[in-house]
Amino acid sequence: MEIYKIIAVGLICSFLIVYLKSTDSNLAMPLTVCSGIILLSMTVSYLIEFLQVFKSFTSNSYVDGNIIKLAIKILAISYLVEFSASTIEDFGLKSIADKVVFAGKIIILTVSLPIIETLIETVLSLL
Repeated sequence: MEIYKIIAVGLICSFLIVYLKSTDSNLAMPLTVCSGIILLSMTVSYLIEFLQVFKSFTSNSYVDGNIIKLAIKILAISYLVEFSASTIEDFGLKSIADKVVFAGKIIILTVSLPIIETLIETVLSLL
């Protein structure tokens, strides 16, 4: 299973980073960023599979395709913000990471407005 490879790479990279922090701290940060990129690249095939399932779901259902696109966009924004904030925290800049998370939440709220509007209209039409 792929998860075992991802866990193994994560553990090996973690051990190397901890070791490098004690011996040569200048190399620890680039290895941290490279580890994140490697782990992220190992999950790309799963992302593609996920998007294909959503595409088939959209074509086989009566759900508006725009709603599905917005949901995928919201998921993508949340994952990108989380990954970016974690990487920024690895650089020791927690205050900036918190601001990136806050900005991501505002963007998600803005992107989700059409879904909220559709939901309110549906509820009002039922009343």
